[in-house]
Amino acid sequence: MIDRKDIAMEEYKQVVSEFRELTEIRFKLLALLPLGTGAAAFFVEKQNSLPTVPAIPIFGFVVTLCIAIYNKRNDQYYDELVARAAELERGLGIEHGSFSDRPRFWLKYVFVEVDHRWALGLIYAAAASLWAYLFTAAVVDTAACSKHHLIHIWLEFAVPVAVVLSPWGLRWIEKKKKDALEETVKNLMNRLLGLNDDDAKDRIDSDSKLITAVMSAERLLGINEKKATRRVKCHWDIFVQKRNLPTAGALSDAERDRRAASALLAAVIDQPARWIEDVWSGRR
Repeated sequence: MIDRKDIAMEEYKQVVSEFRELTEIRFKLLALLPLGTGAAAFFVEKQNSLPTVPAIPIFGFVVTLCIAIYNKRNDQYYDELVARAAELERGLGIEHGSFSDRPRFWLKYVFVEVDHRWALGLIYAAAASLWAYLFTAAVVDTAACSKHHLIHIWLEFAVPVAVVLSPWGLRWIEKKKKDALEETVKNLMNRLLGLNDDDAKDRIDSDSKLITAVMSAERLLGINEKKATRRVKCHWDIFVQKRNLPTAGALSDAERDRRAASALLAAVIDQPARWIEDVWSGRR
């Protein structure tokens, strides 16, 4: 019979391997994007006719934006791998693990946080701002007119500056959405954990209330009513069965119910059960 610790150790190795691969991808993008952007911009400026062609900087801007979005999505996987590795370290009894004791940033130079996330965002914004400048310059050169010379100069610099400053605005939007998502998840977990055994078995009433709660945050969760209904009805009986299983080992009744609730919610809203538990409990 295979020991559960052996399974956890094998998963831990796989998680660490995937974490390493994502880190390598990040540094490759970090190295290639500025070099590629600088070389392309230098080539554009060296050609007498190319600066007046807006399509070239538009292409460069769109490619940079798509790479930045790809990197942001990788950040989400990166965070999940770190959290999963930390959970496995705690389960394996690894003290002071590299992931479970991973420090948050603490150093700050006046108002500058020493944190890699915003620094990476600024690199992408700088690359995008260069393409925005070339695009604005191309449009201005095409519609050049001495009467509006000062307006053209202002546009050439205002547009790229706005692009460079955009990461701070995007971080604010991200924080608002993250806070709203976490608050929604906490409310849904509290609703499930507040059910007694009789309520849980009365699936007609209870699952409809859960569906209603999910639909109240449809835009935030990205789940439509048809999909939410199908998923809740599919997983509800499994949720009830898990709640009624006898606890084993060090697992308490509360932990059993929490895992059952997070597993059901994960199946409905397409978020990791581990993350849902961390959000609800405040655990790292």
